[in-house]
Amino acid sequence: MLDLVATIFSATFLVMVIRTATPLLFATMGGLIADLSGALNVALEGMMLIAALTAVVTSVYAPWYVAVIAAMAAGGLFGAVMGYFHLNRKADVVLVGFAINIFATGGTVFALSLATGGDKGTSINLISKAVPELPIPGLAAVPVVGPTLDALFGHNSVLSWLALLSVIGVWYVLYRTPYGLWLRGVGEYPAAAEAAGISVMAVKFWALVASGALAGIGGAQLAMFNYVGFTRDMTAGRGFIALGAVLLGARHPVGAALAALFFGFFEALSIVMPNFFAWIPAEIIQAIPFAVTIIALVLFSYRASRGRRMKTLAEA
Repeated sequence: MLDLVATIFSATFLVMVIRTATPLLFATMGGLIADLSGALNVALEGMMLIAALTAVVTSVYAPWYVAVIAAMAAGGLFGAVMGYFHLNRKADVVLVGFAINIFATGGTVFALSLATGGDKGTSINLISKAVPELPIPGLAAVPVVGPTLDALFGHNSVLSWLALLSVIGVWYVLYRTPYGLWLRGVGEYPAAAEAAGISVMAVKFWALVASGALAGIGGAQLAMFNYVGFTRDMTAGRGFIALGAVLLGARHPVGAALAALFFGFFEALSIVMPNFFAWIPAEIIQAIPFAVTIIALVLFSYRASRGRRMKTLAEA
């Protein structure tokens, strides 16, 4: 147990938390934008999965940054598909989202088989590229704490730093620009936004596109840094965990980002625990992030309902 505690407080483990939380951060920011517009994006899982395969296949023939852009475009494309069926064809947004998830599950296996010449499990036959690390020059030279800081911040993905910027960017757009005001207005009271001359359909459509694009970058990080290559169903529920992070973070960029880091911590914990508790079945350890997500959402729901009851009693 003491060895596990020492591992948790090590720089290596914190780097692992950053690595596991990065895809969740992108998907969470995407889910937040869609949710605030009033169009819940339950297809984050499928978008990340499609983007991950797109990134891997593209990176075989193009530089890593082109692969990331391709993954982003793939996610945005399925966001547009979701917007078309929900807004133009009046389909239920949740049903469209689950349809995309189902399509992604089978479609990526089929596409992987075509790309690899028959392999339906992994892209091991493809020589794909990785997203490079972005070291901070001179960090290791800082007296006393230099080596620790270099271990913690000197070996993160380019996309990990972009994930941090995305949190700041989403916050700025939502609360410091008229576009963010339009988006929040459409999500809160679409009739008032329509009366003010704002196109509700356009705002929701582009919110879903942006949501898919951010989820796509998360998929690229997953397949080009966390793991170099594509594996069948490799997103493993991260899109749904991102939705939980949106709710747990009170639908605010900073709160959602902290929730994503919280879930990233438990995902990293599930990776290191088998080294200390070999007698625990691997399936139970792997279920830890999802169990924590369920417990967190139950507690959040209880707290929210209790707050509403207290408010009702106060008004009475």
